[in-house]
Amino acid sequence: MRSKQKWPILGLIILLVAAGIFYAVWRTNRPAPQAGEKAITVEVVHGDGSEKSFTYQTDEEYLGALLQEEGLISGTESEYGLYVTTVDGETADYDADGAYWWLSCNGEDAQTGADQVVIQDGDVYTWTYTVG
Repeated sequence: MRSKQKWPILGLIILLVAAGIFYAVWRTNRPAPQAGEKAITVEVVHGDGSEKSFTYQTDEEYLGALLQEEGLISGTESEYGLYVTTVDGETADYDADGAYWWLSCNGEDAQTGADQVVIQDGDVYTWTYTVG
């Protein structure tokens, strides 16, 4: 009977060690903030399909801080970071119709919220109004 009781504990320990290793690898391989001035482009695809493009020169390290400072995005802060509800004056109301703003970086889905996206020189960020 005793050996059967050890398996769940051993499994939990293995799971925690694996999670720690994955976290360490992620922390090591994520982009580091780049000091100095950078040029980036932010594209916005509105709900009606129209598109706008904005170019910024900045020494800011994180996308969310830059775009809030510039007045391009706004939202609500939560324990998970900034939840962007408005981009370029258009508000997405998820509760009303399932609409939200989708962020991509250089053509790939963002892996974090805007306030944790590290700005790199030459990057192109796209906000797309999405329903569903």
